[in-house]
Amino acid sequence: MVREIDWSKWQRTPRGWVRVPPSGCPAGHRWTTNGPGRPSERFVTCGCTVDRHHTLWVCPTCAMHCAEGCTDTALWAGTTVSSGIVGSRRGLV
Repeated sequence: MVREIDWSKWQRTPRGWVRVPPSGCPAGHRWTTNGPGRPSERFVTCGCTVDRHHTLWVCPTCAMHCAEGCTDTALWAGTTVSSGIVGSRRGLV
């Protein structure tokens, strides 16, 4: 299966293309596209969609793990997210 790339979610930088994060975390912290306010980007495998992969953003303020396009954080694969990330530290964006 070939993924369609939505280039509107990407930004060109001197170091290449980087993904533009959503506007903020569910806890109310505002995210920026660069600098110290930018969330770190990871990936999580989840059973809520056929594709099974979501971009996982980690809030730089509260370390909330937020999956983009996910509908159920309980279905995250334990091997793709740190063991200390319990349900209260998982969110959706």
